[in-house]
Amino acid sequence: MNTVAVIFGGVSTEHLVSCRSAFYVINALKELKYDVLPLGITKAGDWLPLLVEPEVLLTEGWEQAAYKAWHKKHARGLKIKEVFNPRRFFTYFFGKNPEVIFPAVHGINCEDGTLQGFLNMTDIPYVGSGVLASALGMNKIFAKQIWAANKLPVVPYYVVTRDDLAKDSIGLPETSAAVEKVLTYPIFLKPASGGSSVGTFKAGNRSELVAALGEVSKFDREILLEQYIPARELEVAVLGNLQPQAPMVGEILMQADVAFYDYETKYFAAGASSLALPADLPTDLAERILNLAQKAYKVLGCKGMARVDFFLDRCSGALYLNEINSLPGFTATSLYPQAWEKAGINLPALVDQLCRLAIAEHQAGRRVETI
Repeated sequence: MNTVAVIFGGVSTEHLVSCRSAFYVINALKELKYDVLPLGITKAGDWLPLLVEPEVLLTEGWEQAAYKAWHKKHARGLKIKEVFNPRRFFTYFFGKNPEVIFPAVHGINCEDGTLQGFLNMTDIPYVGSGVLASALGMNKIFAKQIWAANKLPVVPYYVVTRDDLAKDSIGLPETSAAVEKVLTYPIFLKPASGGSSVGTFKAGNRSELVAALGEVSKFDREILLEQYIPARELEVAVLGNLQPQAPMVGEILMQADVAFYDYETKYFAAGASSLALPADLPTDLAERILNLAQKAYKVLGCKGMARVDFFLDRCSGALYLNEINSLPGFTATSLYPQAWEKAGINLPALVDQLCRLAIAEHQAGRRVETI
């Protein structure tokens, strides 16, 4: 394995986080002396090779720099190759195909099976889960349904759709009453499909619930409402295909004045949160959480990697699965690479192992017979 393509960006609310993840992944691959082919997706949906230094990914200007470098290459007489099929997609930009694709992407259109379906058609191994597991992991409602069907603990929840809101009267009396039959305030609201806590709200009463429903519906046609749990937020980095491993439980520690672990707190509020690796937990509880993380990963059919998140109720001690991220962040503050670093696998070794897992899964998934 010598050549790895890294896809980043995307038409997603998590575009910026993806670029930061890609920066660290690209540098780790270069440290391993791999030939790296960085391919970005702009906010408008254009695909652009990054023909400049990856440091530009830490700024807002990567798209302009990539466009400029691409046009400059054209001006030197670049011969454009026809793209007859998805497998030739990379040869159009780089003149060759990678041996592995590393999608350093997050959110809808990227982590939800959409991109994975396209990558399947290239017949090139790629890091992470396939179409089905990616789609299930991104949709928090389906993930909960599958976990609950497998006797795994989930937070009490209720689902509201845009159609429900459109059919209701002003003030959403019917919707609010239906929610209140299942959940008590405070209530958490999230887009069914999304990540990095984008579009999440906390409602403490009916008026706040009505306002939050209107806001969250802008992000997704399905809205997930969950019972608020006064909880410790625990996360587990899982690695592997059929026999996944998890090194330790991490905990997100927030300052007292932080309402909840939202997008701003995760990535842009310096000092608002910190990470404890490993979390301060009794040994038997930590083992239980690690085992549950691996079960949650396997029942969804995940491959390669994922981060599994939990709530541990501070009052009752009850443990709940929160959600799963099939392509977790690789930024400087992300738990996933830090957990494995703490376990003795540095970032270059981690991305190398993920690439090798991708090749193994690609080979294992081939059809025995062809047409």
